[in-house]
Amino acid sequence: MRAVVKYKREDGNTEVRDVPVPEIGPSDVLVKVAYIGICGSDPHMFHNQVSYPMAVPIILGHEFSGTIEKVGSDVKNWKPGDRVTAETHARFCGKCVLCKTNNYRFCRERKGYGFGVDGAFAEFVSVPERILHAVPDSVTLKDASCTEPVCVAYNVVIAKMGVKAGDSVAVLGPGPIGILCIHMAKTAGASNIVVFGAPGDEKRLEIARAYGATETYVLGGSVDPKTVAAKFNEGYGFDKVVDAAGPAATLKISMDVVMPGGIINKVAWGPKPVDMSLDPLLSKGVTLQGSFSHTWDIWEKVLVMMGQGQMPLDALITHELPLEEWHEGFELIESREGLKVVLKP
Repeated sequence: MRAVVKYKREDGNTEVRDVPVPEIGPSDVLVKVAYIGICGSDPHMFHNQVSYPMAVPIILGHEFSGTIEKVGSDVKNWKPGDRVTAETHARFCGKCVLCKTNNYRFCRERKGYGFGVDGAFAEFVSVPERILHAVPDSVTLKDASCTEPVCVAYNVVIAKMGVKAGDSVAVLGPGPIGILCIHMAKTAGASNIVVFGAPGDEKRLEIARAYGATETYVLGGSVDPKTVAAKFNEGYGFDKVVDAAGPAATLKISMDVVMPGGIINKVAWGPKPVDMSLDPLLSKGVTLQGSFSHTWDIWEKVLVMMGQGQMPLDALITHELPLEEWHEGFELIESREGLKVVLKP
């Protein structure tokens, strides 16, 4: 089968190769991949700019949908032809205290698709039965390939931050996760959703408005985020702030614009040192959260939302390319010309 393989931990060193179709165990299924979404982390892995462990050689890709081709001998609840998507947690022990408390995404033995085990930038991928999810009949497989980032946004906005009706929310970074967080905040009933982008994000900010942003701003020049924040909660700032950008500068802005007692959720990676005082967290009594991944129940809730038309993705998916054009897809993401790019084997 054809697959996009990262074969060295150096900048580049990635190519399409012919590799064997993966073997499946008794509790696994073989999925014929229909669509694979390009995550922002994939170009970072291509350039060897990630701070987490990455096994090489490895097939990239962790956002996918498809149909079951074959089932293992112990699999009873799935059959060939079933339309599915799957979590990113390809391996975890299932026995430790974190696994037993529905925190298996933090298991020390966790290995994610495209990071620790071969992923889905390929024609087929092996998937354990325990992380499979059925795609509703009303959801296309193309849209279903975006289930994973929608689950990330649900975890940030609903599960972690508890955004509620009447809240004022700021989102820094109008990338795919930021825009999905905007929609989740709107769904939760937030009254004001303000989005800050960087120069070059103008098209993405237009899409942000389509997904529920009430105000959008390009940082720099005359835009002072503290002045914008002063319009809310009697000048105290935003109830909740989502840092979907990642660098230290956006964490500083988050601390500047959040109200005392508010919540900052940092969902974007930023491997460089912060190099600033975190005292504003203390003086404001702010909760700073880190958000990573998702759980089985979140996937089920998100798929219900998608099945009922509560999570439109037409404006989010800007490009569809064949698998062989993966590099062009990476360039569309890096140039910010593309928002969500999906590949089709």
